[in-house]
Amino acid sequence: MYQTLIDEIDLELESMSMIVSDIEILINEVGTTVPTNIHKTALGGFASQFYNGVENIFKRIHKHFKIELPKGDDWHIVLLERFSIESGFAFPVKISKELAEKLSVYRRFRHYFFHGYSRNLKWDILLSGAKDINDVFILFKKEIFNALKKPTLNS
Repeated sequence: MYQTLIDEIDLELESMSMIVSDIEILINEVGTTVPTNIHKTALGGFASQFYNGVENIFKRIHKHFKIELPKGDDWHIVLLERFSIESGFAFPVKISKELAEKLSVYRRFRHYFFHGYSRNLKWDILLSGAKDINDVFILFKKEIFNALKKPTLNS
């Protein structure tokens, strides 16, 4: 019933897992030294790729349940909001308010990263957003698969 969707999500999660690992390696390599522009750009890029993976999974879930993706300039915001347990949107897969808030930080950061210059990035800001990425990733996987075990709409 959901096996194709789960297989697609597993592939996306595998790629995201490599990104999480790369982020942790980068943070450890920089340690207490002064990060270069290359370090900042890499960390910003990895964090952005992580959130792209989240959105790819959200889009796959939309496709599986034959639900049209949001449109407009704020579609990234609406996409994440649909998955929040607090949204009024009738959606088969919901995530906790806590996870939605954590993912929203990555969504906003990705927007900032893609619409700015890497030389303007602040390592402290990047680090504060990325240092808990493994915990966010674990929570994301857990909540998505728990939600898929008991969707609220017919598949």
